[in-house]
Order: sequence, then C-alpha cells, then structure tokens
Amino acid sequence: MARLDWTDLPPGIRTRVEQVAGSAVAETHSQTGGFSAGLASRVTFADGRRLFVKAVPASSPGTYDLYRREADILRSIPRDLPAAHLVEAFTHDDWAVLVIEDVDGRHPRKGSQADTVLVLDALAALAAVPPPAGLPLLADELAEDADSWSRLDAAGLLAETTPWCADNLAFLRTHAERVGDAVTGERFVHGDLRPDNVLIDATGRARLLDWPWAARGAGWEDALLYLLDLRVADPAADVEPLLAHPVFDGSARKDHISLLAAIGGGWFEKCRWPAPPGMTTLRDFQRREALASVAWIAQMSEG
Repeated sequence: MARLDWTDLPPGIRTRVEQVAGSAVAETHSQTGGFSAGLASRVTFADGRRLFVKAVPASSPGTYDLYRREADILRSIPRDLPAAHLVEAFTHDDWAVLVIEDVDGRHPRKGSQADTVLVLDALAALAAVPPPAGLPLLADELAEDADSWSRLDAAGLLAETTPWCADNLAFLRTHAERVGDAVTGERFVHGDLRPDNVLIDATGRARLLDWPWAARGAGWEDALLYLLDLRVADPAADVEPLLAHPVFDGSARKDHISLLAAIGGGWFEKCRWPAPPGMTTLRDFQRREALASVAWIAQMSEG
C-alpha cells in the first residue's frame, strides 16, 4: 500500500499547514504502517519545529470520515492525557487535514515486557480520566459482533474459521452474546490500541496515537487487545502474567473471553468482504487477529 506523499497535497493545504506552523516546510518524511493510503507525514519546518500531518481526500470516504471523527475527539481530550495532541484540524478542497504534535519516540518493542508495562500504565491512566462527552458506548459498537457466531453458523461459514471453533461453537456464541455486559462502563477507551498506535517518548512515557474509535467502556479492553496483538506477532508470547496489571482490576476471565469471542467472530465475518477503498491490508489484518483471538480463547478455556 503506497501512502500519499507531501507533494501529492494540493498547494493550498501545504500553505495552510505552513501558516499553522508559522514557518516554511524544510523536510518531510512519509510514515509506513497503518491501513489507509492517506498522508501520514512527519514535517520539519525551517525554524526547527516538527509536526505530524495526516490528510486524505473525500474520494476515500471511509478514511475521510475517520480523520474527521478523530479531529473531533482530539479537540475534546484533556491535555494531560498520554497522547499526541491536536494542533489544528481543517477541511480544504474536499480534504480532511489534521496537524498533530510530533512525538519524538519509538514504537514499543513487541517482545519487551518492560515496554508492554509502559503501555498498560498509559492505558490505566486513560481509564482513570472521565471520557469526553458524546463518545459512543463500546457495548453499542460491539452489538453486531455479539451475534457473529450465530450468523457464521447460519451461513455455513464455520469451515472458514478453525476446527476448534466448529467444535466449540456453543461456547463461543454464549460468550460473544454477553459482550455487552462484559464491556459496560463509563471509562475512557481508545478503541484501536496496537503497537503501531503507540510511541514511547524520551521520558519513558507511552503516548497513544490515532483516536477515531474512542468510546466509553469498562476500561480494560484496550489492554486486552494490545496483548492480543502481541500474540499475533508471536503466538508463543506469554502474556498471561500481564493480566495481573492493575488496568485489568474489576474484570474477570469470562469478560476477556467474551470480548475475544465477539471481535474474533466479527473479524472472521469481515475478513471475507472486499477491502474498503484505500485500506487494502485491512482484511489480512482482521484474519490474523481472528485466528489469534480464538487461539487465545482455547488456551484460556483450558486453564
């Protein structure tokens, strides 16, 4: 997937970004990773300032809507949250543009327990902050996934999951159907936490990036899905001891299984669909996450 480059932006947008920064652009570095082909570029200005710029045209409707939603969320989050904060957001010539603080940091190492603890610490801090008004309930966002295993069964698609899923359909269905109860809460949830959405800055603080899926939930969901992503990278990763981190206080193993069952079934459904425009790698990601979800559930159910 080729991302847009700084030179692909209309001249008016480039001028507007320079006005926001108060200085001319000196250098740009397009970033890799993620699922969209929108611009994601670190921009250095003549006065030495650095900002992170994201931009996408309305001709990529899914990504365009996500960028606008992220801008609304970033405008409302407290400045002391462990995030990369918004400098300015605007639309211009049917483009959505976000100008964000550029965090001087590195992505957490997937094989480093110390880095993982830094991320879980940041998520615990996030869950302790009252969420902005107007965020959706995570339970509502997952309502469709709650019935995913019933639909997969009815459509004769269990063969496209795994043999363990077919043998344990009733278990997966029962747990997925209670996901709303498992994630109910009024805590701040990022909603899309993966290692590529985190930077660890020079002070050792984990900073959370990419906020379009923020919601209200029980507060431990981001942490569980972050650990799931570590298992995608390394199926042998021993993340069980990390479930003792305080961010998981108040949750139970059945809650963890419910979330994994709901999203795993949802991902098995979605990975069969055509990819959204400009997000060509999304379906492969969803398939890998679905497989890791049910593999972890199988391990949990045996313990």
